[in-house]
Amino acid sequence: MVVTKAPVEALAQPVNEEPKADQPEAKAWRRNKCVSFILRVVILIKEQWLIIGFGLACLFGHLWPNVAATDGIIRSQWSIMYGAVAIIFLVSGMQLSPQKLRLNLANWRLHIVTQAIMWIIIAAGDLRTNAIETPILLGMLVLSCLPTTIASNVVMTRNAGGDDAAAIVEVVLGNVFGSFFCPMLIYGYIPNRPEFEDWRPAPLSGLSQMYKDVAMQLGLSVLIPIIVGQALRIFFEKQVLWCMQNLKLAKFSTFFLITLIWVTFSNAFKTGAIYQLPKGSIVFNILMNVGLYGLFTVICFYTARPPRRLVIFCESLFSRAPWLPRWVRRIITPKQMSREQAVAVCFCGAAKTTSVGIPLVSAMWAQQDELTRAYVTIPVMLYTMEQVFLAQILVYVFRHYLKRGEAMDNRKKSMDDLEGVPGEGTASRDEEDGVEEVDAVGGELGEHKYMGDHGRQEQHSHHLASD
Repeated sequence: MVVTKAPVEALAQPVNEEPKADQPEAKAWRRNKCVSFILRVVILIKEQWLIIGFGLACLFGHLWPNVAATDGIIRSQWSIMYGAVAIIFLVSGMQLSPQKLRLNLANWRLHIVTQAIMWIIIAAGDLRTNAIETPILLGMLVLSCLPTTIASNVVMTRNAGGDDAAAIVEVVLGNVFGSFFCPMLIYGYIPNRPEFEDWRPAPLSGLSQMYKDVAMQLGLSVLIPIIVGQALRIFFEKQVLWCMQNLKLAKFSTFFLITLIWVTFSNAFKTGAIYQLPKGSIVFNILMNVGLYGLFTVICFYTARPPRRLVIFCESLFSRAPWLPRWVRRIITPKQMSREQAVAVCFCGAAKTTSVGIPLVSAMWAQQDELTRAYVTIPVMLYTMEQVFLAQILVYVFRHYLKRGEAMDNRKKSMDDLEGVPGEGTASRDEEDGVEEVDAVGGELGEHKYMGDHGRQEQHSHHLASD
C-alpha cells in the first residue's frame, strides 16, 4: 500500500473556492451557480407571487390607466367588478361546506362584533383638524362610513387559514345594510363648520340609482355565484373537491384579486386628482391609513378574543347579578371566538370597499364636477390600496398565529391523554375561561357559569352529544 502526500497548496486551498478559468470545471461551476440562482428566483416568485402581482398592477395602472379604468378599454366596471368578483365568490361557494355556512349565518355574536366595529367604532373615529385639506378630511370621513370590501378580505382570510365562511357572511351582511346606512352616517358625521359648506353632498332623495346599482352588483357578483357554488358543492361534492384540489381553483381566484387592484390604481391615476392635492396631505393620508388599519385590526382581534382574565372577571361579575335578564347577560358577557373566526373578524372589520364607496360618492356629489368627486374619492382609493398590501402581510402573521395555537392545543391534548382523564386533568382554554366551545362558534347556548368539575363533566358530555 502506497501513501501519497497531497501538495501543501492543495490542502491550503478553500473547498468552495471558485475554479480558475483555465480549469475544465470552471464552466460547469458557473453553470451550476447560474442554475441555483434561477431556482432561488423561481421559488421567491412562487412564494411571493401575490405581492409581485400587486406591484405589477400598480405599475400597469400608472403606465396605462385607460386600459383598466372605468369606461376604459376592457370596460372594467363590467369585466372586472362583475366578472372577476363573481369568479372569486363562485370558487368560495364551491369551497365552503354548507354546514359551515349555515353555522356562521346563525352566529349572532360574530355579526354584532364585526358590524359594530365596522359602523360604530371606525365611523366615530373621524378626524377634525385645520391642518389638512378639507377634501382629504371629507374623504376619510366617507371612508370610515363604508362597509367592508367584497372580495379581498375573503381571499385573505382563506389564504391565512381563517374561517372564510364567516368572512363571506359578514361581507354580504355588511354590504347589504351598508348601502342604506352609509349615506345617513355621512350626513350625520359631516361637521357644521364653514369650511365644509362648499363640500356638502346632495340630499338623500337623489340616491335611489345608487341603491339600485349596489343591489345589482351584490346580487350578480356575490349572492348568485355563492348560491351556484353551494349547489355544485351539494350535488357534485366529489367532483368539486377533485377540481379544488387538482386544478388549484383557490389560487385561480386569488389571481382575480390582482385585477381588482389593477382597476383601483388605474382609476386613481386616470383622474389626475392625486397630483393636484398638496403632497403633505397625501403623505399624511398614507401614513394615517397605515396607523388606522393597524389600530382597527388590533381592536377587532381583542374584541373577538378578549383576554382570559377579562372573560373570567365578567363571568364571575354577571353571575352575581341575577336581576339581569338572561338574554342581556348573554349579550354583554364577553366570549372568545375561535381563532379562525377572529382572523375573519380582523380582515372584515378593518377593511373598506370601493365598490360601494365610488358609486356612493358619485351619487351624493352628483351636482359637483368630476374633479371634486375625484378629490373626495382619493382617501377611499388610497386606503383600499394600502389595506391590500397590509392584509397580505397579516396573512403571514395570522398563519403563524394559527399554527402556534394548533400546536398549543395539541400539547394540551397530549397532557390530558397522559393523565388519563381527558377534559378534566388539564382544562381546555375555553373551559378555563368559562366559555363553551359551541357557544364560541355559534352562540347557541345560554349563560356561562363556573360549575366546578361536575359542570365541566356535563359540558364535556354536551359537546360529545352535539358532535
